[in-house]
Amino acid sequence: MQTTAQKVLADFIRTMPDVPFTADDIVIEFAPREQMAERALALCALYVPDKKLNDSQLWEFENTIGANALTGREKSAVLVRMDKRDTKKNLREVMFHEFMRVFCNKLEIDGEHFIDIYGSGHTPDENPENTLYDGHLNAGYVVWSEFIAQYYALKYVNKGKYSVTDLSNELMALLNEVHIGDRQRGKQSFAMVCSYLFLCDDVSDFIELLNEPDFLFADSNPNGASYGAQTRAAFQNCLLHLQSNMQKEKPWKINENFIAELGAKFIAFASLNSLYLGIMNPVE
Repeated sequence: MQTTAQKVLADFIRTMPDVPFTADDIVIEFAPREQMAERALALCALYVPDKKLNDSQLWEFENTIGANALTGREKSAVLVRMDKRDTKKNLREVMFHEFMRVFCNKLEIDGEHFIDIYGSGHTPDENPENTLYDGHLNAGYVVWSEFIAQYYALKYVNKGKYSVTDLSNELMALLNEVHIGDRQRGKQSFAMVCSYLFLCDDVSDFIELLNEPDFLFADSNPNGASYGAQTRAAFQNCLLHLQSNMQKEKPWKINENFIAELGAKFIAFASLNSLYLGIMNPVE
């Protein structure tokens, strides 16, 4: 596993432009599930001392997180859960994804980490008047950071050529997970949908087809809802907004306005998709 990870790191440094770190700057560690939280705390203390992990985040390390990039000012760490069932191909994709997270963290806004400047939306002393706006920043950044890392992992590790038709069943299954009943999973699923779509040769045709009545989100769905047209338009708004950044020379570059607008568009889509799917009860 360590050998595969080091090979992916070398490939990453050769592949991506202007990589702001060397192989010596990245510490790669594997841990069993029950030790993930403990190792995350230890690695943060060594390399990211200003990063504080709360109880909820520590729970996620031991229950839901398969890998996580901990970006430091000098050295950074990538912590991966050990899984003997994992394939080498999947491990390569995971490692490239996490190296891309470090890459973006260091380059997304001229050497500064977006969250360090603008906050995550979960600061305990946040101004109540800024809660909605802060929520947009948080939602937008989670979607964006998952999307951009997975996009490049699929592009350079899988190296597959996709079409929307070939992926239709998988994309629909992921879109059914985007609702306010499970906000965190919804963001990750939405990011995955977008990462696949933007590697499809026919993504532009797909975005245009979202103007057609009953395409993808039919008004006559089994739930009897009538939100198909609004949901379809909200999905298109998200894709067009992402497309505007992906057409840039350095698409990993972001700013506050781009992230806040992405968050607002995603929340609008997730809310309408919840109505469309008939799922409105949040999961605690």
